[in-house]
Amino acid sequence: MKNYFFIIAAITILSIIPLSFAESGKYDLKIDENTFNLPYSFDGKLISMDIDKESKSLLIGTTDVVESTFELSFPAELLSAENDEFVILLDGIETDYTVTHEDGMTKLSLVIPIATEEIEIIGSDVIPEFPFGALAIMGVVSIMAIMLSRSKTMQFR
Repeated sequence: MKNYFFIIAAITILSIIPLSFAESGKYDLKIDENTFNLPYSFDGKLISMDIDKESKSLLIGTTDVVESTFELSFPAELLSAENDEFVILLDGIETDYTVTHEDGMTKLSLVIPIATEEIEIIGSDVIPEFPFGALAIMGVVSIMAIMLSRSKTMQFR
């Protein structure tokens, strides 16, 4: 009877301990004057995230990855794609994914293979390089410069 009790206790304790040690957390991505809090989870370690404005993509560096499901949530103002048609590359190879929307956030889920080092999520729009206020100020300054240059040349004729 004691042996059965010991076996049941061992099975119960082992079932409580997780077999995978998935990392989950939130990454604070700072771009210009904005900070985006990006929740993620996968079985591995996150090194860093950054935006590549030229290729309109989010770059994610990882290490110690075990085959698992990678999940990432981000706002549409950070990265978006027409009809949710992102291109996701795992170490340069395109992969399938699923997209859901919750609380104004886009959530991507995909399976990442063992030893994945770089995830690139390519969209059609990425956070603008310059804030709209800066563009407006630059436009006003340019118009004033043109007006002043023309008024000075008229006086010297």
